[in-house]
Amino acid sequence: MVQKELIESLIAIFMSIGVFGNLNVIIAIGRKKILRTKGAMFVLFLAIAHLFCNISELIGLVLHYRFTPMSRRKCFQYNILYTFFVLFQSSLFLMMAFDLCFSIVLPLKHMLWKKSRYVLVMLIFPVAFSIFCILLSMVNLSDEIAPYCIFMLAPDPLVYRSISSLNVFCNVSTLIIIIGSIFVALKKSKNMRGSRHSNSSKTGSLKEEKNKVFRSTFFMCVIYMGSWMLATCMFKVLISIKDEQAAVELLSYVVVVVLPNYCQTYFVAYLRSPRFRKAFQEQLNWMTCGIMFSKVFDKTKNRSIQALNNNQNQNQHSRSLPERQSSVKFSENTKMPK
Repeated sequence: MVQKELIESLIAIFMSIGVFGNLNVIIAIGRKKILRTKGAMFVLFLAIAHLFCNISELIGLVLHYRFTPMSRRKCFQYNILYTFFVLFQSSLFLMMAFDLCFSIVLPLKHMLWKKSRYVLVMLIFPVAFSIFCILLSMVNLSDEIAPYCIFMLAPDPLVYRSISSLNVFCNVSTLIIIIGSIFVALKKSKNMRGSRHSNSSKTGSLKEEKNKVFRSTFFMCVIYMGSWMLATCMFKVLISIKDEQAAVELLSYVVVVVLPNYCQTYFVAYLRSPRFRKAFQEQLNWMTCGIMFSKVFDKTKNRSIQALNNNQNQNQHSRSLPERQSSVKFSENTKMPK
C-alpha cells in the first residue's frame, strides 16, 4: 500500500510539472517567431509527445488502472495512444540527432533547406515507426491477465522484445550520430582557429548560437537515452527473475526511472537557451500577474530604446555628411579670387 501511494505521488508530481513545462514550450514557440527555427520545431513536437505522455499517466492515476490486474488486450486499449507517443519520441530523438549532424556537416545546405518541408520529411520516420510498432503490438494480443496495466506488459512478451530491440537500435544510432557530430564539430573548430573569418563578431555570434542549440539537443538526447536504457535494462532483469511475486513488486518502480524524461524539455531549454528563457520568464510574469520577473519587459523596452537611439544617431551621421560636403562646396564657390 505504501509502495503504491509512493509511486502514485511521484507520478502525480512529475507529470504535473511535465504538463506545465511542455505547455510553456508549446506556447513559447507558438507566439515567438524568432524561436521557430528548424531545431526548435523538433523541440516543439517533442514537447507535444511528452505532453500526451504526461496526460496519459495522469489519466491512469485518476482511473486507477496502473495497479489493477487486467487482460493484456484491455490494457493495450487503455495505453494505445501512450504507447504511440512513447515510440514517437524515441524515434524523434534519432531525427534530432540527424538534424544536428546535417547542421554541422552540411551547414549551408541545412540553412537553405525550406523549414516546413524539411521538418515534415524528418517526421515521416517517427510517425511510420510508431504506427508499425503499434500494428506489431496487436499481433497475438490475448486475454491473459497482466499483474499491472503498463504499456510494457500489454503486448505479447515476444512482440515486446522485438519492439524493445528496435527501440534500442534507435537509441544506439542516436548516440553514435551525436558522438560523430561532436568529433566533426571539434575538428571544424580546430581548422577555423587562426582564420580571419572566425574573428568577425557576426560569425562568432552565429557560432555561439549554434553551440547553444547543439548543447541543448545533446543534453535532451543524453537524458532520454540514460533514462530509457536504464528502464529497459531493469525491465529485462526483472522479467528474468524466477521469483515472479518479487519481480511484479519491483516492476512498478521502472516507471520512476522514466519520469524525468517527460519533464526535461522545459528545463533544458530554460537553462541552455537565452531566447527560450526570456520567453518563459514573460509567460511566468503573465501567469503570476506581474509578481515574478517583473523587470523582464523593462529589459525589452531598454533594448528597443537603445536600438532606436542607435538608428537615430546613424541617420544623423548619414545626413550630416552630405551637409558638410555641401557647405564645403559653398564656401569654395563663394571664396574671392586673389
